[in-house]
Amino acid sequence: MKELGRNPRGEELPEFIFYLCFFLVGLYLLMDLLSPLLIQSDNRILLGAGAVSYIFNVLMCHQLPERSFGLFGQHMPLCSRDIGLIAGVVAACVASFASSRLPRILRSSWLAILSVVPLGIDGVMQFMDLWESTNLVRFVTGIVAGFFISYYAIYVFVGEPKPSRAALRSMLALTPLLLILLVASAYVGSGYQTKSEILSKTKAINNATDIRVFYIAPRAFSSAIPNDVYVKDYNDTVLRDVARIGGGGNPYGVWVAVASDGSDNVGRYVFASRGVNYFYDAMDGMLIGKFEH
Repeated sequence: MKELGRNPRGEELPEFIFYLCFFLVGLYLLMDLLSPLLIQSDNRILLGAGAVSYIFNVLMCHQLPERSFGLFGQHMPLCSRDIGLIAGVVAACVASFASSRLPRILRSSWLAILSVVPLGIDGVMQFMDLWESTNLVRFVTGIVAGFFISYYAIYVFVGEPKPSRAALRSMLALTPLLLILLVASAYVGSGYQTKSEILSKTKAINNATDIRVFYIAPRAFSSAIPNDVYVKDYNDTVLRDVARIGGGGNPYGVWVAVASDGSDNVGRYVFASRGVNYFYDAMDGMLIGKFEH
């Protein structure tokens, strides 16, 4: 009888699926980490790659900036909890290569089940408006659940993966996806407004000494921020202005330019600035909102 978690020699399908998932999730995490930098690029393909990541993650996350980590001066396309989940899956894949040398308790089914409890409690309590979680709590509960569930599943279906032809075949299987990503990046990037273009638009109508430009993800602008019950508590002018605009048809996200003299930054989260806030459609560059504070 096959021992639980052991893969007989020559049975490569489980390892092929493992490597395929490993590389796919790893690529997904890498794109999420790089997209805050890419979205600010003047290179159309790099800009498009970042934009594709933000657009794709409309399906995965609410994209609220105040619930997301910031990298490279820009908020990530996924919230801190989702980033934790994905990072946990990748960490479990890496750890599985040394599972025979790691404590057996790590692959316990009970530990996998219990790992979801903190995430569930934190998520349900926030959903019911009983408390507002923090990005650190969201990330930690996400990575714990992502790691232990994935580590247990890998142990059951694959065991301890070994370098094999399955790894090379899984990489080749991802080649069409990479080509699609490249084409999509070139197509989307060709129509997007760049950060520098938005800065020039704003400077043409406002010569403030301090103008900062940020990208707001599609779902965050269209629905998540306007429906966020905590916005009134943030004392953040940009978030309040988005709620006043009421979202709408901006499927590619918006650029916001915050023009101020740099001396009156207030608020609890994210942008926290006073001055004049300009909102531009990220695709056609049209000014869709202007608010003075």
